[in-house]
Amino acid sequence: MASMASSRPTRAAGAVPVRDATPTERGAIRDVIVAAYREYGAVLPPPVFERYIADVADVDARARTGSLIVAEHAGRIVGAVTFYEEAGAEGFEWPPGWAGLRALGVHPDARGLGVARALMAECLRRARAAGAPVLCLHTAGFMTAAVAMYEAMGFRRVPEYDFEAGGYLDLEDGAPVRKPVMVIAYRLDL
Repeated sequence: MASMASSRPTRAAGAVPVRDATPTERGAIRDVIVAAYREYGAVLPPPVFERYIADVADVDARARTGSLIVAEHAGRIVGAVTFYEEAGAEGFEWPPGWAGLRALGVHPDARGLGVARALMAECLRRARAAGAPVLCLHTAGFMTAAVAMYEAMGFRRVPEYDFEAGGYLDLEDGAPVRKPVMVIAYRLDL
């Protein structure tokens, strides 16, 4: 497991507090992730969406190799992300030494409060504290709000780390996927 950089809540002036999740909060994290990603069910083919939502909601697997970070508002968990001090632990072919993040999600009821930015700021803080030269992530072109936020933060595309979701989600079993779903990579030099 990645080292715990801090379990104390951190917060920039006026920002949403973020902190390490406790094991008892994994159900709440799953609920936030499912609610946040539910909208993509209208964009992705059903076999892809079903496997994708199961994958991003598998917080137990991510907790074994990364750090689950949550954001709170009005006494409840409204956002979550998994931070990897070593991005390769995520299971993708990232270069050694890079830090990474995965499954950033904000409950639809909490959008517009700065939750995603607070979670991203915490990932940046932890990556810098770990001495990582790069913070990397995967997303998809149809996640337009996320892409816009990453690009506004200075992330740039690294297409050599893109991949097709069907292979990762093990859809070669004959599931009828008519159009490939590309997962696109971004990096931010620290």
